[in-house]
Amino acid sequence: MKLHTIVIAFTLLLAGGTAFAQSSALTFTPVAGDDTLRNFTDQLGDNPQQRRELLEAITKAKQELFEQPYGPRGWKNNVAGAYAGFVVGLATVLSGEAPSTAVEDRVFADFSTKLAPAMATMSNKEKAALYDTLIASASLPVLLYIDGKQKGNAAEIEQARTLAAEYSRKILHSEPPALLAMLSPAVPTASLAPTAGTGAASGNRLPDGHYDCLILSMTVGASFSTQYQPTGMGFAIAGDTYSANAGGGTVAVSPDVVAFRGGAYDGWKGARLNGAIVFRKNDHSNPQAGDGIRAGDFRCARTSG
Repeated sequence: MKLHTIVIAFTLLLAGGTAFAQSSALTFTPVAGDDTLRNFTDQLGDNPQQRRELLEAITKAKQELFEQPYGPRGWKNNVAGAYAGFVVGLATVLSGEAPSTAVEDRVFADFSTKLAPAMATMSNKEKAALYDTLIASASLPVLLYIDGKQKGNAAEIEQARTLAAEYSRKILHSEPPALLAMLSPAVPTASLAPTAGTGAASGNRLPDGHYDCLILSMTVGASFSTQYQPTGMGFAIAGDTYSANAGGGTVAVSPDVVAFRGGAYDGWKGARLNGAIVFRKNDHSNPQAGDGIRAGDFRCARTSG
């Protein structure tokens, strides 16, 4: 789907409204030559053309879905604005309903108040990079969601919601209900802003059973979509051992990482993510715990006991 069509559709979900006074601690001057968006899309694309198309799509989404409608309200080049846009975008995808202008204004005001002290010590470059990362992370599920809505594609909408949930966990360390609760006056939004470190999974044991592995693929161009493709890869876990067609071995499980020793997957280390094990594309010994799933990664989830 053409980006200008997405812009029209998403703009209908969003309302104009009140502008707030900006704190100098939250605002920044754009940095010439900043490569945050390029680095973000380089991690997602499978080839140079796909990375280029994805960069173009997210750059346009930043300008046309965020900065044009929200700039007059003080959100542009403002870290609190980027956090508010991230929450509003993901909440719209997860719930299927756009928050009111009053709710958006309150979310922005809350972030502005609570984040200003922490942002005062950040450099202009660091604030610019954080701003772009937040907007890029929200843009992916929003673009996918709007495309699915316009096509009546329920599977694509569900993919968008899965991606939104992953970015909520990665950046805010919050489950979707907690993110949606940030739109309620009873829950201060900035209290759920990210802190140092990653959200550790609980428990050092995986459920016994058979795990099937899918690979995440992405299509970028006139339309944007993601889907999981079967790989034929799989294994069974029983306690601290695993078995596979080409030979088994042992597993060492921590709150964040599952390490395989011996057998078919000797040396592989996967990150624990939402009940699944994620092996990184072409880097199977580097789990990068705390990161979301990217194109080319293997996602192995329990399918039977």
